[in-house]
Amino acid sequence: TFSLVVFDPPHLINTIGNGNVAKYYGVLPSDWREELRKGFAECFRVLKPSGTLIFKWNECRIPVREILALTPEKPLFGHKTGKLSKTHWICFIKPI
Repeated sequence: TFSLVVFDPPHLINTIGNGNVAKYYGVLPSDWREELRKGFAECFRVLKPSGTLIFKWNECRIPVREILALTPEKPLFGHKTGKLSKTHWICFIKPI
C-alpha cells in the first residue's frame, strides 16, 4: 500500500491519426468511463488509510464533473491551472 498515488490518465478521445499528443500521452479507449472507474477504484485500493490521491485532468474534451461522477469518493479540494484553466489538480484523502 502507498501513502501517495498520482492518477494522470489520458484525456483525449476520438483522436484520429498518430498526432504527437496522442502518441506521447495516450488516448482513452471507447469504454473510457469504465476504464476510469476501474482506475479510481484501483487507486483507492492501493492507498493506505488516510493516504492521498492526486488526480490530474484536462477538460479539453470531457468536463471534470463527468469524471468525478465515476467515483463515489469526494475530493478534498482542487485547483485549476494552465492558460485557459482547463487542467485540474484534485486531491482526495482515503477514509480511515
